[in-house]
Amino acid sequence: MTSELANTKRRMYRDSRVTGIKSYQLRRIRPILWCGVMCLCLGDVITVRAEIIDRLMAVVNRQIITLGDIEQELRLQELDAVTQDVAGSSAPRQKVTQEIILQRLIEQTLIREQIQQFPGLEIDDENVESQFRAIEKQAGDGTKLAEMKIDVQAVKDRVRWQLQVLKFIDYRFRQFVVVDSKEIEAYYQNEFLPELKKRSALPAPALADVEERIRKILTEQKLNVQVDEWLASVRKDATIEIFH
Repeated sequence: MTSELANTKRRMYRDSRVTGIKSYQLRRIRPILWCGVMCLCLGDVITVRAEIIDRLMAVVNRQIITLGDIEQELRLQELDAVTQDVAGSSAPRQKVTQEIILQRLIEQTLIREQIQQFPGLEIDDENVESQFRAIEKQAGDGTKLAEMKIDVQAVKDRVRWQLQVLKFIDYRFRQFVVVDSKEIEAYYQNEFLPELKKRSALPAPALADVEERIRKILTEQKLNVQVDEWLASVRKDATIEIFH
């Protein structure tokens, strides 16, 4: 009986050591397994992050504007400055910032949505190519485009967009702008003659000689007011989220 009791104790002791070893191994294995799982998860996260190559700047009626869009538009604005210099434009330049470009892109997105509601505003490729060749020539036959890292297709797309906007404005607003003779005469007396007197000592031209020029000036002024008011209304009704 004493011998059997001793053997039982020895088996219990041996079993307890084996159980302890297994428990210790499991405690060591669990962190390793957890680390492996974490590595797999981090691998997925790293893959996802690698796919995010642009930064979200705004969402306009579910249309996304990214930092890449802004940077491209900034380069195109620089191209505008180059072509204006070559053309001898005296128009004052506005200091362009990312915020200004973002607001312009928001407006472009809203206008693009409105344009889609009007059929027949397509621009033919020949017109786009003609405008692009003029820009390319002013910019140095494509050399400047390469230096500024501007994609040729991006310039063509922008040309097409600008021509389409002009066509839309003509169709949507310009045909309804009316300038009467009283407005022309008032501008001639109150704006044209005083400005001419400041700049030149030559005799002033007759109203009839500058009537069409004044009509165009007043038409553009009224057109700009109408477009600004329309755009403000469209923007007010839009859902716009800006991220900084």
